[in-house]
Amino acid sequence: MNYRLKIIALKASLLPALMLLAASCSNKPSDLARQAVIPKPVSVVSTGGYFKLEQGTSVLLKGDSPEIRNIAAFLADHLRPATGFPFQIKTTRENKAAGNIIFTLSNDSVRLGEEGYSLSVTTDSVNVCAKNPAGLFRAVQTIRQLLPAEIELGTVQRAGWQIPTGTISDFPVYPYRGTMLDVSRHFFKPDVLKKYIDQIAYYKLNYLHLHLSDDQGWR
Repeated sequence: MNYRLKIIALKASLLPALMLLAASCSNKPSDLARQAVIPKPVSVVSTGGYFKLEQGTSVLLKGDSPEIRNIAAFLADHLRPATGFPFQIKTTRENKAAGNIIFTLSNDSVRLGEEGYSLSVTTDSVNVCAKNPAGLFRAVQTIRQLLPAEIELGTVQRAGWQIPTGTISDFPVYPYRGTMLDVSRHFFKPDVLKKYIDQIAYYKLNYLHLHLSDDQGWR
């Protein structure tokens, strides 16, 4: 996914690792405005209810393309282990919206920019709309953060898989949002790098600076 992360070799300051500790919060599930979404969305309106993921919940695509389907698969892959639910990927032509998560690309979302999205959660469904696939991918990170922290675990958990109802409109204030990894002074295995990329994508960063050289050091 070329929108997911752009990798360049450049010196920069490392963002504080403490931001990774903010993945969970203890706010009431029905209050969308009090959820710890990082970075803070541009606009949040809470309606006081919740949508619940269930055994029959699917990810529906309004329109279809390999790129959108890959993003839907990314979300489904993250939801399956902890919930134990199948999360099939289908299209809206075949299924009703009720009880499902719906992805839509629309030119009506042009005001949200290249990476923006709108997320509308009702007790009946979750609707994600964006101008570009990049916006859908950012919305996926928000959905993950709105669920209980146990959603990130790799085994089936007993939790109420609730997403608070309301609307979120979000787009990045800064188009360039980066972090740095020093691979010149410290060697990291590929699996560590991949996990690091996943973690910074979770917080909607879009540039990875690789510090490749330092004096005689080079990776």
